[in-house]
Amino acid sequence: MADVVRSVTMVVAAAAAVLLGHRALRHWWAERAGRAYELPEDRTGTALRAGAAGAAALLAAGMAVPLFAGGRGQAEAGMSAPAPAPVVAPAPPARTPEPAPPPPEVHTLGHPAGGTLDALRDGTRVWLPPKYATAKAARIGFPVVVAHLPAGADADLYEGFARAAKRGLADAFVLVLPTGCTQDPAVIAEVARRYRVLPARTAAGVIGAGADAPCAVREALATTGRFGAAVGISGLYPRLVPSRSPHPSLLLATAPGETAAQAAALRLRDALHPHGDQVRVIDALAAHRDRFALIAGYLTEKLDGPATAVTPPPASVSPTVPASPAPPRSRLSPATHTSSATPPTAYPPHSAPQSRKPAQSQ
Repeated sequence: MADVVRSVTMVVAAAAAVLLGHRALRHWWAERAGRAYELPEDRTGTALRAGAAGAAALLAAGMAVPLFAGGRGQAEAGMSAPAPAPVVAPAPPARTPEPAPPPPEVHTLGHPAGGTLDALRDGTRVWLPPKYATAKAARIGFPVVVAHLPAGADADLYEGFARAAKRGLADAFVLVLPTGCTQDPAVIAEVARRYRVLPARTAAGVIGAGADAPCAVREALATTGRFGAAVGISGLYPRLVPSRSPHPSLLLATAPGETAAQAAALRLRDALHPHGDQVRVIDALAAHRDRFALIAGYLTEKLDGPATAVTPPPASVSPTVPASPAPPRSRLSPATHTSSATPPTAYPPHSAPQSRKPAQSQ
């Protein structure tokens, strides 16, 4: 408030100084103009006006000094004073992330070879043949084959089985590709819960190729009652401990030029032969799709074919369809699928039947 009063007083004093100075100057010019007429000059009025103007100017200057000094001091104080720290609002508490939804129990990956390829939550892949989705097969249960293959070989597997079924050389199979060899029992049970597959041992087979061939064959030979037939492809099999328990029918396939694999297959066949096991060794075709088509025909010979369900499936879950006897048929001939390394005569039969189909010559 004091600064305002001083500012007003300074302005008034400055205005009065200017006005009085102007009047003093006019009075001086008027007195000087009278010299031409020899009039006497009176300088008193000029002096008084000039003195009053000077006093007003001094008053204005006296008022201006404190004002400018105070403003400069405040400016310097403002420049020297540290800037106030910015007020930082506290960050809101982090929200607890919501748990991600679980992956679907079954999702479709595609339709290779005209069928449907599903993936279960644990990574197991299930290939359904083209016939599975037809209206005529709505109450049909299918045999199941578990396959352990190297990466990238599954496309040839689907194509070979689909081609053999389309040509009438093999049954339609549901193919299951687990993530590990020792997970077969749990995987088969899960597949039986979700899909129309036959539960009988005589309708289940297993395939192993390459590094997975010994594991697949070992699982088939070590566990009676799980598989009706097994196939090993290009495997190196260890020596077996002699056992008198019956084993499933076994096919050992090799490609041309696989000397070590052929020797291992013959050694395994000779070890199982004295116990009456049905073992067939073939030198299969080099093309992978043709090889799998040949294997599909072998499994058709040894396993039960698709069968009609006795009761309609429940609506909530794809059911396991009870097995029923399949009409006997053989689509493999010894001349076509038996190599020169295979004996021309059949091995003695098992003590227990290996298939619901009639025995075939080896």
